[in-house]
Amino acid sequence: MKRILAIAAATVMAALGLFYWNTPTPSDSNEIVLDPDSDAAPVRPSNTSPAKPAATPYQAQIGETVISVDARGNLVPAPEIRELFDQLAREQGQIPADLWKDSILEAHRNQLGNQAFEQLETLLNRYVEYNLALQMLPMDGVADLASALDRVQQIRNEYLGDASNAMFSDWQQVEAFTEQFVSQVVNTRDVAQLQQTLQEQVYALPPTVQPRAQKVLDQSRDLFQALTSSQADPATLRSIAEQTAALALVQPDFTFGEPTAQFMEQYTQYNTAKQNLQQQSTITSEDDPRLQQLRQEYFSGSEMLRVKTLDRAEMY
Repeated sequence: MKRILAIAAATVMAALGLFYWNTPTPSDSNEIVLDPDSDAAPVRPSNTSPAKPAATPYQAQIGETVISVDARGNLVPAPEIRELFDQLAREQGQIPADLWKDSILEAHRNQLGNQAFEQLETLLNRYVEYNLALQMLPMDGVADLASALDRVQQIRNEYLGDASNAMFSDWQQVEAFTEQFVSQVVNTRDVAQLQQTLQEQVYALPPTVQPRAQKVLDQSRDLFQALTSSQADPATLRSIAEQTAALALVQPDFTFGEPTAQFMEQYTQYNTAKQNLQQQSTITSEDDPRLQQLRQEYFSGSEMLRVKTLDRAEMY
């Protein structure tokens, strides 16, 4: 148990030093835009200036992923978009996201159309920031797996806004798998059979969530070894299994680069002002209106979400 918690703590501490990327360009699309003066998630604009409708819906293929565009030329959010982003990140390996995320989709602009392209690029930027928030989410204090997943969904909605439910419409199935995983670990008497059963369950999941479910198994090797070598009590096994599943589900594929000197200078000024504010009164949440106002004074656009992520990491 101590080893699992130590790994979780190390993951969070490592993330604190690897957290920066460039500010995404605001989108002019009708579906996904960013309010430069708010740290809220993307919002839908009014329909006062609709894009010129396309004749029919169409599809564009990026690598092995098919992206759908509706008759108005708007991107259709779906799990395949999330899968595309994860695949792009895996292909880049250890290259920081800020070095490739703003150009990697450019080759597909004509194929997608300007409007859908800008929406996809905006979602990629938001998804990168969402992954940073996940990486810096401490899991040691989570009471159980359900609480951890609820917290992840809250962050997902915050960063991805209207596109969140559509991009993660398949996620309930992987969450159901993690619940089965915990239950079977606690009640198993045959570890070899357990591993085989769980692997078959992974293969039965939709392709878009199989990699996440596979992470649960890949990171459970120590847990499986513990099951064969000792007779831990069910409560301890459940706690370890839930921590293992939660950590596997929130680990991002993205590698984050070092902050620029300009950002760090601005953040240092903000942090000094925040400390002065905290000396005057107690602040216990990154959503405190006084912190929100302070972030708006020092940052704009997506930088406010980054700073909010850092504030969250310091408070939990």
